[in-house]
Amino acid sequence: MLRFLAITLFCFLAPFLAYAGWRQFAPGSSLAREDWDYKVLSRLSAAGVVLVLIAVIGLVHLSGGEVGTTYHPAEFRDGKLVPGGFD
Repeated sequence: MLRFLAITLFCFLAPFLAYAGWRQFAPGSSLAREDWDYKVLSRLSAAGVVLVLIAVIGLVHLSGGEVGTTYHPAEFRDGKLVPGGFD
C-alpha cells in the first residue's frame, strides 16, 4: 500500500517539479510567485491527475496473479512464516 501511495504521489507532483525546475534553470527566469498563477496550476494539476490515472491503470494491470487464481496471504505455521502467493 505504501508503494502505491508513493507512486501516485510522485506522479501527481512530477509536473509541478518539472515546471519548477524549468522555471529555475531557464535563462532569465526565476521562481517568482506570479509564475504560479491559476491557469498554470490548473494545467499542472490536470497533467498530474492524468499521470496518476495512467499509473493506477498500469499498476492494476501489471501486478497481481493470473485470472482465476486465489491469493493466500502470508501466515505463521508452527512458528515459521510461510510466504503468501497465488494458487
